[in-house]
Amino acid sequence: MTQYSPSQLLPLAQRTGRWVTKTIKGHPALYTTNLGSVIRFKVSGTPTVNLSAVNNSHPGTSQQVYAWRYDQQPWHRFCAQAQPVELGLPDRKDHLVEIMAAGNSDFDEVWTGQEGFAIRSLDAKDGQLAPAAKRPVVNFIGDSITAGCWVRGKHAAVDYRPESNYVATASDLLGIDGVRIAYSAAGVLRPGTGGVPTAKGFLNRIDAGTPWRVNRPQVVVVNLGVNDRRFAASQFILAYDQFLKQVTTTFPDSRLLLLTPFSQTFQREIRQLAASHRLELVNTTGWCQDFTDGLHPNQAGSFAAGRRLAPVLKAALAKTRRPQS
Repeated sequence: MTQYSPSQLLPLAQRTGRWVTKTIKGHPALYTTNLGSVIRFKVSGTPTVNLSAVNNSHPGTSQQVYAWRYDQQPWHRFCAQAQPVELGLPDRKDHLVEIMAAGNSDFDEVWTGQEGFAIRSLDAKDGQLAPAAKRPVVNFIGDSITAGCWVRGKHAAVDYRPESNYVATASDLLGIDGVRIAYSAAGVLRPGTGGVPTAKGFLNRIDAGTPWRVNRPQVVVVNLGVNDRRFAASQFILAYDQFLKQVTTTFPDSRLLLLTPFSQTFQREIRQLAASHRLELVNTTGWCQDFTDGLHPNQAGSFAAGRRLAPVLKAALAKTRRPQS
């Protein structure tokens, strides 16, 4: 039996999500508070991989959900449970496996209650895991739309689809590693659910007690503003301006793209700030015509927006000369 501990899994996951190692419910775990965080690795010599993940949801709420696939075949979803979950492969040959944090609840206290996603181990039986090939890295900073909430419907966790929202769609089309820095209901003025602070507070932290070791992406995409719609434009301009200064300082070598929200909230203000900071504005007018609730793209809208974003990202990546890190 070849069992991989959280500390052994961390090097396989750091490029594709905001993961750290923590003690959760008395056991070491590979831990993230971000929907869409991925473990991506090569596996060989085994027809199955067993995943041991904690159902770390808030008492009385939906079970947390994971998604997985091999060799970019269709995704499969399952709930975290007490017993390990068997991920079946077609044979013992080399395969690329991806495991994603795919569903939680707004009631999960991810910021101060350690109710994020927690993986205890992967058991490769008599096989071996190895790092996947390096790909360009793009950070996506946003809210529930970027995280992948409410894509299939209005039920928490089970209707989330971070594996097929606009970020995942564009990432698959381009073959890039997308890192989500996104939380439900959050903005530059409005805090998120689960105790999450505004964007300036969550950018550099996994949770209240855990700093994030900042990565070095080629491109950073910011898609914020829709949750700040109840605030005055003057307040938004000040907060978004300050956040842009923080982002450019945090990722000084990255190309920065500012998306207007798909609902076009604060479009004029974001356009003005992009010009002021000499940053590239991505006007998403008309990108998404299909929504679950008027704000969150449904699956059709997610596919459409992702297909529109892909060529924009491709052009941005072509303009960056820094090698993959």
